[in-house]
Amino acid sequence: MKKGMLKYLSLVLSIGIALFTSGISGCLPDPYSVGEPDSLFSEYVLIWDLVDSHYACFFARENVNWDQAYEKFRPAALNLGSRDELVDLSLQLLAELEDQNLVLWNSAGTRLESWNQGAFINWDLSVWFDYMRELNPSGSSVTFDAYGALKICPTPTDTLGYVYISDLGDEFDWMFFIIDTTMLEYCKGLIIDLRMCGGSGSAMNAFYSCGRFVAELGHAYYRAFRTGPGRNDMGEMQEVLAYRNGAWQFTVPIVLLTGRKTQGAAAQLVLLLRTQPHITVIGDTTAGFANPAVSFNLTEDWTIEIPEMVSYSSDSILIFNSGLAPDIVVPVSEADFAAGVDPVLDAALEMITP
Repeated sequence: MKKGMLKYLSLVLSIGIALFTSGISGCLPDPYSVGEPDSLFSEYVLIWDLVDSHYACFFARENVNWDQAYEKFRPAALNLGSRDELVDLSLQLLAELEDQNLVLWNSAGTRLESWNQGAFINWDLSVWFDYMRELNPSGSSVTFDAYGALKICPTPTDTLGYVYISDLGDEFDWMFFIIDTTMLEYCKGLIIDLRMCGGSGSAMNAFYSCGRFVAELGHAYYRAFRTGPGRNDMGEMQEVLAYRNGAWQFTVPIVLLTGRKTQGAAAQLVLLLRTQPHITVIGDTTAGFANPAVSFNLTEDWTIEIPEMVSYSSDSILIFNSGLAPDIVVPVSEADFAAGVDPVLDAALEMITP
């Protein structure tokens, strides 16, 4: 193995160990189920109990009485007749907290949000595919996966890089991401698209993947874990720095695209990347939920994701509902998508085309 690769892996492992151990204080013992065994009601109680024991954002929801929420839906929970009814009732219970990262997953991989702010999403899959077919000089087919990296040619003589990330959760492999982006090393400019990156995701994935684009070490944000059984038992804020990762980093102009679907670990990635002077954020404000979640099994077919930590901006402002504003706002409408136009991607191309 080459000396440079050994040094690189050593750095990665050292950072990973430090990041992992700093989060141990936020881990709580696995909760226990209460209620009648093997009943739909017991699962309702388990969901309430899991949130009660692990949810890190109660202090930001002072207008919500979690005990009253339990009693509000308890009569209906005692008379559940099917799992569909349980799922519907559980989502109503979770919606009391108005948190887009508080969700249920079924075995088919369907993500069921308990609450959605209903904001306009400045990205459209059909229009995106049209753009990728037009910009992709290789002529190869473009698929929509957890992430992708490709060279694009806005003009016959210019080559730019385009990276999108749609999932920073289990489907994302940060090591392969670092490897795949090597193909863009000599591009004159780069676009990173996070407009489609919803869900909670992994803080670790955001932390490691940002390193390919970080030229300067910088203070990015703070995080705090829940540390005890009390709903407001929160640990001290911990500083998170943006580190370099990989044998080299992009120093060319980078345009970062964000929108109202950018949330969870993706919002943390925005916090990390916006520390860099060569990166400009454009598009729309992020969703406002920069709190990655952990999963708990409810049954063999259902899991619940619960935010285990909260994030604060570099100036100690809690990122909850309000979101992260871009450096440059680019308006988008349904009419744009109907006309096959992506104003955010057009603006990005114009900004970095020599």
